[in-house]
Amino acid sequence: MGVPIPVWTKLSVCIALLAIGSNRVLSAAVLDQYNYTELVPDVTPCWQMEEFEVLVECAPCSAVQSWRTACRPTGYTEKVICMKSNRVDLKSCHSAVREDSLFWRFEAVMMSLTVFFALVVVKRQCVLDRRASERVWKQIESF
Repeated sequence: MGVPIPVWTKLSVCIALLAIGSNRVLSAAVLDQYNYTELVPDVTPCWQMEEFEVLVECAPCSAVQSWRTACRPTGYTEKVICMKSNRVDLKSCHSAVREDSLFWRFEAVMMSLTVFFALVVVKRQCVLDRRASERVWKQIESF
């Protein structure tokens, strides 16, 4: 016979499976109420074809939203409502704070590389000057 499995282990596995199943049903119900175009991949988002108004400003995507196509390019989305169709949709956006941070990080890296390579050039120039000086001294000594 096999090793008996405790009842609490069986119960915890059943609860975990029930939680996963109910989470999928609940998230599908929540997404359905917003009428997002991501649920139908062939549909062009309404904000590309008509005027829209921003309902929620650019914000980072949560862990739940990360699977959506609007979150993939930048990791930030804004909720918009299209004027003609009156549909609510998500639109990818760029965070000004994040862009500013990335810009200054880029500037710091470039400045550091500039200083590093300037020091390398100065050191190399010193080595070449010393070699040239040694050659001149050898030529002078040979006379």
